[in-house]
Amino acid sequence: RLHCPETRFYLGKAVRKDETFSCAASPLEVFTDLMSRARREIPASFSDSYVEYKSLISLTAKALLRYNACIFHAVSFISRGRAWLLTGPSGTGKSTQYLNWQRLFPGEIAMISGDMPVLKACPDGITVHPSPWNGKERMAGDCSAPLAGIVLLEQGPDNVFSDLSPADAFMPLFRQFVVMPETEEEIRALFALYDRVLRSAPVYLFVNRGDDASTELLRDSITQDGPGPEL
Repeated sequence: RLHCPETRFYLGKAVRKDETFSCAASPLEVFTDLMSRARREIPASFSDSYVEYKSLISLTAKALLRYNACIFHAVSFISRGRAWLLTGPSGTGKSTQYLNWQRLFPGEIAMISGDMPVLKACPDGITVHPSPWNGKERMAGDCSAPLAGIVLLEQGPDNVFSDLSPADAFMPLFRQFVVMPETEEEIRALFALYDRVLRSAPVYLFVNRGDDASTELLRDSITQDGPGPEL
């Protein structure tokens, strides 16, 4: 039950009715503590419903760690039966690239989550699932798929798509996990999941202008056997 009815504004449609994740043994006490801490960290100008929204994400992300899963900040979509993650700081073009692709090549890709998909470790790799948190554009999907790759976005004057080594990808990608582990168990679970992510899929760096040419380069690069040329 939500503390603030307005919090529903931030939530997308419910998904995966066949699977549920239980939370803490005393969820009310845990959530009240999270709300108090979040209110101290979030400026007073933000509403209680926004604070509850942020607290729900934190609580959910920690609960998911027990199931070898976590929330990840990315636009996620399916291309040719496999999931791709477009990630990076806000303003680097994640939503722009997805919307451009839909406009230029309609019907080729399907949305998983527009902001915070769930990554779950499975015996054969990582599976990407939707979540209720789909960003300000409300881009929501209802399907899941195995992870094919991750594209880290940056803005720049030229469109360049290139390989990114695990060493160079480590910190930029780690920052995109939407969780702050506090116990040794949570830290171990998060790093075990992250290790699986890095071992399961290639990572690319995409410096982009956000124009149609950049989206064409992105499409050509991830639907072929390697990154494309500089445009």
